[in-house]
Amino acid sequence: MFFRNCLVREMEFRGNFMANCATTVAWLIYYLFFIEIVYALTDQVAGWTKGESLVLAGSFSLSWGLMNALFSPNLSRLPEEIQKGTFDLVLTKPVDSQFLATARMVNLAEFARTLMSLLVVAYGVREAGIQVNVVNALAYLVLMACSIMILFGIDSLIMTLSFWLVRIRNLDAAFWSISVMARYPVDIFERTLRNVLTFFLPLAFVATVPARGLARTLDLWMLPAAVAIAGSLMVASRLFWLKATRSYSSAGG
Repeated sequence: MFFRNCLVREMEFRGNFMANCATTVAWLIYYLFFIEIVYALTDQVAGWTKGESLVLAGSFSLSWGLMNALFSPNLSRLPEEIQKGTFDLVLTKPVDSQFLATARMVNLAEFARTLMSLLVVAYGVREAGIQVNVVNALAYLVLMACSIMILFGIDSLIMTLSFWLVRIRNLDAAFWSISVMARYPVDIFERTLRNVLTFFLPLAFVATVPARGLARTLDLWMLPAAVAIAGSLMVASRLFWLKATRSYSSAGG
């Protein structure tokens, strides 16, 4: 029902919808040109071949696109709804408030990015000569699911702060600006920053680790670590949401 309503709304402004699709795809093409320029001068960057970097870029764009298509439009509306009191309507509905608040709006234009991203991953697999079998394909799917869960968990934790804080958009914008680092292999960063991006702000699990899973260069600890981190963030976001809604007393309260 959510998808149908959003499709009807988008089709009322088809020109705007097509422009949004073109913009999202253009950004992906721009980054692919960047990869082409870098690998015109060398065969490897920090051990990553051109094909593997394409798989990584496509994986990052896929996670980013699905997050922007399914969850970001809803999470970004949360501060305004709380401040205006319209969030009260969410609490009166006979469905889970977190599900309704985070999944009712769909940005259909972002699906153009996800389709292009899948093509980039496929091209990267071919360029790198990766032999895809059941094991590495399954590992990749699990790691990509963890990637989206990690992005959702972190962004949900940040936006839930809007139940107590008025100006939360700057913190959210800062997170998304930093998360762009996930489009690069963590191996290119020096050791301290690499450890931060792996264990503190786990952006390494957004694209680098899934790409390694598909290329069969994954360390044994990475798959269970990705599942544990993603699961922990989802549980934390759920518990934080329940605490926030219990303390919510509406804009007039």
